[in-house]
Amino acid sequence: KRKKFKKKEKPKVSVISPIHNRERFLRTFLNCIQHQNFDNIEIILVDDKSTDNGVNLLEKYQKEDKRIKIIKNKRNKGTLLARNIGVLYSQAKYLIIPDPDDIISKDIISTCLYYAEKYKFEIVRFYAYTGDKKQDIKFVNKIESRPVYQPELQTYLFYGNNELKQVDFGIKNKMIKKKLFIKVLNSLNNFYLNIYMTYLEDQLMNFVLYKTAKSFYKLNKFGYYYKRNNVSICNNLFKLSHMRMKFHFIYLKLVFEYSKNTKYEKDMANYLFSRILKKINVEKEFSTSFLNDDFNFYYDIINKLLNCKFTSEENNLILLKLKKLIRIKK
Repeated sequence: KRKKFKKKEKPKVSVISPIHNRERFLRTFLNCIQHQNFDNIEIILVDDKSTDNGVNLLEKYQKEDKRIKIIKNKRNKGTLLARNIGVLYSQAKYLIIPDPDDIISKDIISTCLYYAEKYKFEIVRFYAYTGDKKQDIKFVNKIESRPVYQPELQTYLFYGNNELKQVDFGIKNKMIKKKLFIKVLNSLNNFYLNIYMTYLEDQLMNFVLYKTAKSFYKLNKFGYYYKRNNVSICNNLFKLSHMRMKFHFIYLKLVFEYSKNTKYEKDMANYLFSRILKKINVEKEFSTSFLNDDFNFYYDIINKLLNCKFTSEENNLILLKLKKLIRIKK
């Protein structure tokens, strides 16, 4: 039997999850959090103006478990803001921020906490199980647990395994020191603190965390399990490619601000814009009327991309077309 959580005991770890219409996944998610082998946690659930019966279910769980705190947004603010609201409510020393339609292993909090406390790591990263057991085990067996410090950590973010590829995009598979997360929030300008964002938002925060952290531990252990579903925010967003494009450009804006005048700026811009071209017909989306209020935002980023001088002439031509299109519409 799991011991009862003492309300007066200050939690060591906050498990924070932004929730929007995820009723069907909540029982499985909450059960995996409640039955961790480490009890001294608080569970912060930020309901982002759901329209299903998820809140009623959360309230039932809350009656039985005093560690659960429910925050109800009066309007839908998007995953980025909902998650950050949860962090600001946290009373713990460390954060772990899973999505409510996924699960974490029952020992991952205690394992990460051991390394964070004993060796003072600001971030402890574990691996996410993708669903291909043979491939995942083969991959993890090649990776050694080891610490990473600056400036290597920044290079690790930008280049990964000696190729132009970010090592990981999310903050879901990490234990993060709260002081570090608050430091990152304080470093962001109001644009990112108020923007509605439901895609790439964890990559955005992850980028600044890597840039800001002094110590990081790469843990050779699975602890996060994706539960693929066809009603996820990302899957629904793929029907709205113009929204995906906007989120990509918000991410590009941040990358320019945080890698300005460094050796990484050009490489990151080239890499990220190439990803956009693979996923979205950018020229087609720029022809739609939704851009009416965003001309200056896109125009500024396109100019910065042009200054990076892409190695691909095709990419440069697309950027020039977009710039010309914006001039005409303005």
